[in-house]
Amino acid sequence: MKITRIKAHALVVPLGADYWVANEMINQCGQIIIEVETDEGVVGIGTLHGRFIPQVLEMVRELDGFLQGMDAMAHEAVWQKVFDITTTSPGNAAPHNRPRLFASANRQALLIALGGIDVALWDIKGKATNMPVWRLLGGTRKEIHAYVTGGYYWLGHDHFYIAEEMASYIAQGFTGVKMKVGGVDLATDVARVKAVREAIGPNSQLMVDANCAYDWNGAVAAIRAFEPYDIFWFEEPMHWYDSVRSLGKLAQCTHVALASGESEMHAWACRDLIDLGGVRYMEFDASRSGGVTEWLRVAAYAKLKGVQMATHHDAHFQGHLAAAASNGYCVEVFPNPKRDPLWDTLFTHRAQLKNGKLVLGDEPGFGFGIDWKTVEKYRVG
Repeated sequence: MKITRIKAHALVVPLGADYWVANEMINQCGQIIIEVETDEGVVGIGTLHGRFIPQVLEMVRELDGFLQGMDAMAHEAVWQKVFDITTTSPGNAAPHNRPRLFASANRQALLIALGGIDVALWDIKGKATNMPVWRLLGGTRKEIHAYVTGGYYWLGHDHFYIAEEMASYIAQGFTGVKMKVGGVDLATDVARVKAVREAIGPNSQLMVDANCAYDWNGAVAAIRAFEPYDIFWFEEPMHWYDSVRSLGKLAQCTHVALASGESEMHAWACRDLIDLGGVRYMEFDASRSGGVTEWLRVAAYAKLKGVQMATHHDAHFQGHLAAAASNGYCVEVFPNPKRDPLWDTLFTHRAQLKNGKLVLGDEPGFGFGIDWKTVEKYRVG
């Protein structure tokens, strides 16, 4: 089965509100969709975060010609051919014909595009073998623990609106919620954490996500202030420039589990987070970089180190990975249509959320279909 064409589509949906986290304003929701066509008529679909849209669309156009004719079932060969671009000398004849692929300035967009193509190839594998990916990977469970991310800062709203919001997720049957911290002064954040804990009760998981908000001293002060509220994990606390060794030092100062990895581009960085950063929950995101193939490598290394996998975003396909992995713990979901309108509108069918769990189906591949009317309505690029 040969690759005949690779296409990318992008859409952006305005949220109608200004949310923010410690390092970023969020007022839109985006997605990139990758289609890989084959000479046997099987089409694989992958999805990506809506980041770097113009650059990723350009990379996919370049990779279309670069990968045409390759075996669509040979995911390792395809992955390696693309990844090798990042270290190949521009003096070679092949790269000289596609200079944009080999420009180091495009490296991040290239790895994002690789991730989407790789996801689509795994979708093809499932469809070609008539198996859902969770089963193709050797899994036996179709359900996995899902927690809700909410609790954003919301421009023009009282910081404590989140207590009611988070309690509403528990009322829907979820047993874990995650809120944002690090975007305001610590005293206000502690009061927010306290309000959420009181709202969700003592038996629900409460995660806090700092989105790389703190330096070393700030992270220590923050986690010690949050500890009395039974924090399940402290996510991405350290500034981007010192996010590994300082994280390892922080792990020695708290009993709270640390989670990180969503911002990493490859397995080598995840290795360092596990070995040096003291993380207990690895959040490498197959929809941000590297795809399924790299996620499986990260999960295998994490298992050897006693670290559990917690997926970040795109539960409709990453749930298959977490459910199949023996150290797969949970998936992150966004059932609030105000924050993620695409969960309800982008798909014709997908995995379902029931009683606080993501429930996967038996349809071949990743078991989701795209509503192309939604794509056309919000198409960009």
